[in-house]
Amino acid sequence: MSRRASVVHITTVHRPFDPRIFHRECVSLAASGFRTTLIAHADRDEVRDEVRLVSLGPRREYRALALRQRVGRARAALRAALRERADLYHVHDPELISTALALKRRTSARVIYDCHEDNVGYALQKPYIPRPLRRPVAMAVSGYERRAASRLDAIVTADSGVRDRFERLGARAVAVHNFPRLEFFDVPDEIEKSTDLVYHGSVPAYHLAECFAIDAALLRRGRPVRWLFFGNVADIERARTQAADRGAAGRFTFEGPVPHDRVARRVASARLGIIPLPDLPKFQHNIPTKLFEFMALRMPVVLSDLPPSRPFVGDGGCALMVPPSNADAYAEAILRLLDQPALCRAMGDEGRRRVERQYNWELESERLLSLYESLLEGPLA
Repeated sequence: MSRRASVVHITTVHRPFDPRIFHRECVSLAASGFRTTLIAHADRDEVRDEVRLVSLGPRREYRALALRQRVGRARAALRAALRERADLYHVHDPELISTALALKRRTSARVIYDCHEDNVGYALQKPYIPRPLRRPVAMAVSGYERRAASRLDAIVTADSGVRDRFERLGARAVAVHNFPRLEFFDVPDEIEKSTDLVYHGSVPAYHLAECFAIDAALLRRGRPVRWLFFGNVADIERARTQAADRGAAGRFTFEGPVPHDRVARRVASARLGIIPLPDLPKFQHNIPTKLFEFMALRMPVVLSDLPPSRPFVGDGGCALMVPPSNADAYAEAILRLLDQPALCRAMGDEGRRRVERQYNWELESERLLSLYESLLEGPLA
């Protein structure tokens, strides 16, 4: 390239300092020499970690099916993107596929769509979509992504299952997993273990229901345990009320989001990680990011036995996989680990070894950088 390429990431849904968009992708691109801009809803314009943030205005949560609101945000994002005159645009939300296609028509830039999850499967389970509308919405999302596959320069996904679907549609697709940045997961071994189980990140109501069922199974075995949930807890006050109604207020702790650089220390205050995913369409492709964060912190994991996670931990070396939604199986696996500290240490050490050798962002980011370099080969206008 004859000069530093200008790249612009765009989101109207995610928070400006989203772990994948900002802390993994944008920071890595800036560190590699790309002039990197992120367009997002934020309180103000700023520069952080050599990434220039362009605000679309303060961030407000979407109303469930507020189509006019979503279209308005997409148009604002397009206007801001065109002002940047970038060499490459990288969009992150399904509702921005129309923006990506417009950028492809109206500029000579390369354009990437980043599909973070199985959006088609997710549409089939979103609780705010009325059940009769879920399949039509899923079909609409599928149609949009099909257009993206045929017209954009590349598709980036967070897992191989979604990548394979886009490849079948004829796209140039690359899986860039959300593996942890090792620098954020080097925490002191002497951190006090003040709780037994931790679940962090997005905590929807149906995951919490699974945890309440597991807690009840543990109580039937005479073993109360301490739970920690933090991050984007769905209706956190209602969650606290539900725990109190079950007589579990003293065992269940609910906290809001934690700054990205403090997540590891908070997670490491627990003995075990838990990922009680139900057997729903979305989870047939998506790999839980928190699995590798637990492994990086030398924490054994108990998680649902679903296809995406099996290639990484299905051998039982650093995690115990149990049938989804089987509270008794979860309880038995949790007690097995809590009652065997030596086994916990061995599994934790194995998890850390796997992350250091293979499942880390430092290695994974090379896929993204290679894609960018191949798309931007030759002199830039």
